[in-house]
Amino acid sequence: MGWIIRTLVLCFIVGFVLSFLHIDPASILTNSWQTVQDIAALMVDAGGWALPYILIGAVIVVPLSLIGLVLRWNRSRPPS
Repeated sequence: MGWIIRTLVLCFIVGFVLSFLHIDPASILTNSWQTVQDIAALMVDAGGWALPYILIGAVIVVPLSLIGLVLRWNRSRPPS
């Protein structure tokens, strides 16, 4: 029973996202190649939109992650 509910929820979420992207079931079935191209174009557009934010965040996140990694590595080493 849980599998059925999870499947229904997943179908709803995927259907909602596809509807938001203006992709309908008829176009998926009749224009499969065009649908694939449209999805690829949407992914490229989303990547172009997200890339500046990722780079700005990386300026803060990457150094902090490296500091945390060094601290964890230092704590896990046996004392000499």
